[in-house]
This record gives sequence, structure tokens and C-alpha cells, in this order.
Amino acid sequence: MQFWFIENGEKQGPFEDYEIRSMIREGRVKSSTRVWFKDAESWVEASEVHLLNGEFQVSSDEVEESVDQMLPPTPFLMWRRFGARWFDHLIYQTILIIGLRLGGVPIFPDPNNPPSGMMIVGLLLPVIIMEGALVSSLGVTPGKWLLNLQVMTNTGRLLTTGQAMIRSMRVWVLGMGMREPFILILGHLFNLWIVKKKGAPLWDLTSDFRVVGGSLPKGRLVIFWFAVFALFMFFTILVYPEAQEFSEAWQEAQGK
Repeated sequence: MQFWFIENGEKQGPFEDYEIRSMIREGRVKSSTRVWFKDAESWVEASEVHLLNGEFQVSSDEVEESVDQMLPPTPFLMWRRFGARWFDHLIYQTILIIGLRLGGVPIFPDPNNPPSGMMIVGLLLPVIIMEGALVSSLGVTPGKWLLNLQVMTNTGRLLTTGQAMIRSMRVWVLGMGMREPFILILGHLFNLWIVKKKGAPLWDLTSDFRVVGGSLPKGRLVIFWFAVFALFMFFTILVYPEAQEFSEAWQEAQGK
């Protein structure tokens, strides 16, 4: 939805609803600011618009705290967020490999029978569910906790389970490209550009969600990279034996 508003006696706009909400948090648009949107009968105060009035129901202390905690929407922050997500993904992959090993299921697919799209979705579904459950109950995942990030609504509340699940699914499609290498790289680069231009990645741009947090202590950053290295080494040890067999089978399949 697009809005126009009156500032210093002049009409400003059009602005998307997420841009207006950002202006409300910055103090540029106040509850008494006159706004208009398509199909509205007349100009009304911003607080009278159902889509915006939630922004004015937060106490002044909560608003001040949210502004203090909100991280600047920079490409560097996005790499920090992607770092947290890749850490979570590495944890999930490790848990998945352990489960496959215990169940006697091959880790790598048959080179002569590539995995179907439904199989890929089936492998990603558990991580979407786990992430959604953590974000809705705690506001963080292991990676976000280590990098001092938290997902919240614009009113400073935790996401509902449904909101968290949908957000997680959107991230895996729009940001991680369902783990397809080419689409993944495009997703990362495009969202870095969107953050620089619009102030939020695609999955938060048109929603009521934001990532909040504070500065990152050096000690926690050291722990993060140590944990990444330890997880990566453990993961490599788990998959190395089958990786060799898969490489040989792949070369044989290519030869045929």
C-alpha cells in the first residue's frame, strides 16, 4: 500500500507502508500527521490508519530502547546475518548427517539418479521448522545468539509461530536460493543491494519484522569463528569416507 503525507505544508510521497513505518519509528511521521492512501475518502491522521496505528501503541521507553538496539541496515550487517544463518545451516547439516549415519542411509545421492526437487524440499523442511520454533519462542537461533542478533516485530514483540515459519521459508527461498549454488549467490548479492537501497532484505522489507541487537563483543566473535571451525572439521570427518566413494562413483558415471 502506498501513502502520501503532509510535511511542512507540502505533500510528500508516494511511500510504501514499510517506509512510512520506518519514518514513524524515526519520528518523522507522528500520530497527528495527515496521511492519504488510495481509495481513502479524505486525509486522516496516521494513528487512525489500521495498518499504521500499531506503531503508535508502543510506549516511549520501548521506542527509545528499540531505536538504541536497532542495527544500521548496511551490507556489512547483512554479511553478519548471513554468517549467523550459515552457522545455523552447518549445525543442521551436521545433525542431518549424524541421523543418516545412525539410520544407515547413504549421505550422498546416487550419481545415476540425481535427487528430485521434492527430496531437496524434504531435507530443508526440518530446518525451516526448527528455525521457526526457535525464533518464535526465543527470538534467536544459535548463530543469531552468537552474533548478538534477534528477530522481532516492529512493536518489539516476538514473532508468532506462523510468522516465524513463513519468514524462515522466505529466507531460504529468497536469500539462500534453496541451496542451489548459482541462485544462492544471486540471492546474497541481490539482497545486499536491496539493503543498501531500501534498508531491509526482501523477507523483512514488506513485513512487520526487523533484526535488532547491539554491538558485537570481540570475545563472542572469537567464539563464533572457533565454533564454525570446530563444526566444519567435525562435519568434514563425518562425510569424508563417503565423499571419496561418491567422487569415484561420479567419475565412473561421467565416463559412461
